[in-house]
Amino acid sequence: MRTFLLFLSYYLVVTPVGLLSRLVRDPLSRRANPNATTYWISSENR
Repeated sequence: MRTFLLFLSYYLVVTPVGLLSRLVRDPLSRRANPNATTYWISSENR
């Protein structure tokens, strides 16, 4: 019974929160920028 409750809570709480957070913002800045000439980030600009 405990396994079922953990399974249910994961898919009803954790999964939707993760999906919504990815829709709202891009935490790793992985979206493609068509105007970018390069995606290189120099160590001086950090």
